[in-house]
Amino acid sequence: MNVVFSLILVVSTILLAINSPDKLLPTTMDATKTALTFSVTLFTVYALWLSVMKVMEKLRVDKSLSKMLTPLTKKLFPEEDNETYTALNYNLSANLLGMGGVATPMGIKATEKMRHRKNRVMLICINSAGIQLIPTTIIALRAGLGAKLDIIIPAIIVNLITTIVTVILVKILEK
Repeated sequence: MNVVFSLILVVSTILLAINSPDKLLPTTMDATKTALTFSVTLFTVYALWLSVMKVMEKLRVDKSLSKMLTPLTKKLFPEEDNETYTALNYNLSANLLGMGGVATPMGIKATEKMRHRKNRVMLICINSAGIQLIPTTIIALRAGLGAKLDIIIPAIIVNLITTIVTVILVKILEK
């Protein structure tokens, strides 16, 4: 994959240098500035949500969310042990709150502990579908880049639909 992206970068740089040599440096500098701004914004969002997760742990909110999600996770991921359900619940609750980057370590831990392949497939598919009630990372990134925030309600609707369709399709295809 790195070869493909490197090739795209080299070819596009050569084409820009041939077609508009006067725009090569300004375009490169603008892209670098945008990438740096985006990276700092993303870093800030992750730092904020990691801090929120730590506060949630101290207040035991994560335990409450975990208990609330247990009936659902037992239906979606049958025949697993309590430690796996705990990791699953943390992963799903963090994703529901829009903290995808924070949810990843618990998702990996849950996947490693799972006994059944079909449950691993379900977790990967649900996480790939982008299960979120609050798309906080997208909101923060769009706000940081000065974009409108008019996509919140459509994003929530699309996330719910894709997650429901994903669960249905996985259940159908696993048989």
